[in-house]
Amino acid sequence: MNADFKKLTEDFKALGIKKGDSVLIHSSYKSMGGIEGGIETFVDAMLSVLGDSGTLISPTLSFRAVSVENPVFDYLNTPSCTGAINEFIRLREGSVRSIHPTHSCSVIGKKTDYYVKGHELDRTPVGENSPFRKLMEDGGKILMLGCGLGPNTSLHGIEEKADLPYVLAERPSPYTIILPEKTYTIDFYRHHIVQRGFLQRYARAEALIDDSFVSHGEIHGADSYLINAPELWKVCLDVLKNDPYYFVEKKEG
Repeated sequence: MNADFKKLTEDFKALGIKKGDSVLIHSSYKSMGGIEGGIETFVDAMLSVLGDSGTLISPTLSFRAVSVENPVFDYLNTPSCTGAINEFIRLREGSVRSIHPTHSCSVIGKKTDYYVKGHELDRTPVGENSPFRKLMEDGGKILMLGCGLGPNTSLHGIEEKADLPYVLAERPSPYTIILPEKTYTIDFYRHHIVQRGFLQRYARAEALIDDSFVSHGEIHGADSYLINAPELWKVCLDVLKNDPYYFVEKKEG
């Protein structure tokens, strides 16, 4: 056990991560500075804290590579566009990736089947079968590590559940899914927030959170938040009932 492994496990526990938790992680690896053993040490430390009864969910999103112009998702080979830790987890032995063209997740742990099963049925980015929605239903936690509160994909799921008018494209586009055993095509609705003339302002979630369901601290020197997912969904959905445009603003011009 190296010193950074020990430091990471202590920091995870101090922030509120416990054995048996389901934790979805958004992260900036660079924000932690150098770690002895690199990302492998980081992931090993997290899995050590979660234990055999816990589950780690990693957003291995591919929306940059899989576009309307290039609508092909290769399950085994399309990389994640959400940072070094998530790409490492995607490729790690024992990790299972959900089937989804733009918003897949890779999962390690006890509840892997629960989180990945059925994701291929969704026809929107963060639909009812997504691991983001299931995290809320499972009473899981969201770790925002060194990246602020803005890149929280669960907020897109909240927007979809609220059925907001600016979120999805009016019409679906065909997307090809390449699996080891077969290839097929689906009709898929992308997010169209920017195309509809809006700027995303998800850091506004900071005004909605408090220490009743969010803990704030440092992981290996990186400013971090641990968020209770069900409470976040509840608070944000309540706000969007009164102000559907809370998380966006209209572009000028």
